Amino acid sequence: MSKNTLLRLSGIAAIAGGALRVADGLLITSAAIPIQQFAYFFTDLMLMFGLCGIYLVRSNRLGLAGLVGFVFSFTGILMVRTSALSLFGFSAYLIGASVTLLGVVGIGTAMLIHNVFPKLAPLLWIASLIIGVVSLLPIAMRWGVTLAGVTFGIGFIVAGISLLSDKATSLA
Repeated sequence: MSKNTLLRLSGIAAIAGGALRVADGLLITSAAIPIQQFAYFFTDLMLMFGLCGIYLVRSNRLGLAGLVGFVFSFTGILMVRTSALSLFGFSAYLIGASVTLLGVVGIGTAMLIHNVFPKLAPLLWIASLIIGVVSLLPIAMRWGVTLAGVTFGIGFIVAGISLLSDKATSLA
């Protein structure tokens, strides 16, 4: 399979994962637990495949910060998916989600500094982290966590669209 094909598939995965992340919030009250678990698993799988393309096509220009961000992002998603195993204690999901967010912010910051990716996706990831942190404050409203997740997902949609563009595939 060609690099361009893999990059396009990664872009599709990023878009699908981002769109599912946006939609996952609706499943909380409208779906049975097994359906929710499958949706979350599939969402995270698509985000991981998308993340591979987002990082790998520009890895040579993202430096150490980009690599560390990629590793954190990937590891964080795995931590979220294994939170039921209680490897990281009671707050395993929160820890995994935080590691994931810090990772995409790391990649995003490297993208912004090195000007190697359209600015919107990294800015959305940074905004997602800020919204997530603010939502943890006692005065914050509960919808802040949902808004952070939606912003995170839209960042992946934007990144996936960028991967599908002719400019991005010419980098592969």
